[in-house]
Amino acid sequence: MKKVLKVCVCGMAAVMLVAGCSKKAEDTSAETTAATEATTSTVDSVTLGEYKGVTYIPASTEVTDEQVETEIQRLVDSRPVITEVTRAAKEGDTVNIDYVGMKDGVAFDGGTAQGHDLVLGSGDFIDGFEDGLIGATTGQELSLNLTFPEAYHSEELAGQAVVFDVTINAVKESVPAELNDAFINDNTEYGTVDEYREALKEDMIAYAKESAEQKKKSDVFLKVIESSEISVSDATVNAYYEEQLAVYETQAKTAGIDLATMVSYYGMTEDQFKDQLKLMAEEATKQNAVVNAIAEKENIVINDEDKAQLAVEFGYESTESMLEMAGESVVQNYILTDKVVTFIADHAVEEK
Repeated sequence: MKKVLKVCVCGMAAVMLVAGCSKKAEDTSAETTAATEATTSTVDSVTLGEYKGVTYIPASTEVTDEQVETEIQRLVDSRPVITEVTRAAKEGDTVNIDYVGMKDGVAFDGGTAQGHDLVLGSGDFIDGFEDGLIGATTGQELSLNLTFPEAYHSEELAGQAVVFDVTINAVKESVPAELNDAFINDNTEYGTVDEYREALKEDMIAYAKESAEQKKKSDVFLKVIESSEISVSDATVNAYYEEQLAVYETQAKTAGIDLATMVSYYGMTEDQFKDQLKLMAEEATKQNAVVNAIAEKENIVINDEDKAQLAVEFGYESTESMLEMAGESVVQNYILTDKVVTFIADHAVEEK
């Protein structure tokens, strides 16, 4: 079971180490001090609602035997037995192929590969490619005349007619695996089905408890946000928005593409992405204002141990490398938010 991140409220906490936030508990450099002044001097006011004794409805942490068996079956289904066959390829088969994509007789970037395993029917390739391989046999060479979709992310290829020369190296079929000790030994760190079943249930219970705690934190924090009177100016929101936009633009540049291309992978236009980012900025600045107000009132501060622990949690080699890669203000804000939300949750009261 994967370890969940700390509390995610409106999706913000999960991205703080990537995107950054506007204010933190303490400053350790002139740069971070300037950032704080720039992004918080325009917050009009915060009148906190009740943040101690907030009520919540606990989530269930029960894990049934049926849920465990469902997870075991999911593992079995994800590890089919794949064997080569001599018959013609059909939908659902895996074909191992070499291919070269050409536009106007010239191979285009990203259109060539050798020894690629493709599941027919997966939809991984453009329309017509996988259908064109159904019925093919090992050793066969084919030429597929296709057209890239108009909305394809590459302007060079969008709507263009191309030819793919494909060689079938092998045709493979998938047969459902059998759940037994040998399967468990080959696909997990356990030796028997019973050992795996017991360990899986323990992991699922631990995950359920952690998820319940995260839901509690999210629920009580949102209650505090909703009960507080927060006035945040356009200047504060815009400053946060521009900060985040710059981060995403840098990510796109690092990947060798522009922002519009990067967000198109998520089915969004650049304008749609910016609209969503603006909404996120509005929510984030309100949350930050509440976090900082509670931190100041309860004297919640950040120390070096907090940073070191966070570096370990996120897999950084050291605190220094985390600060260098994520930035001091980002790390400060992430930690402060978590500590404040934890404080609220620790003082919450279960509804009777």
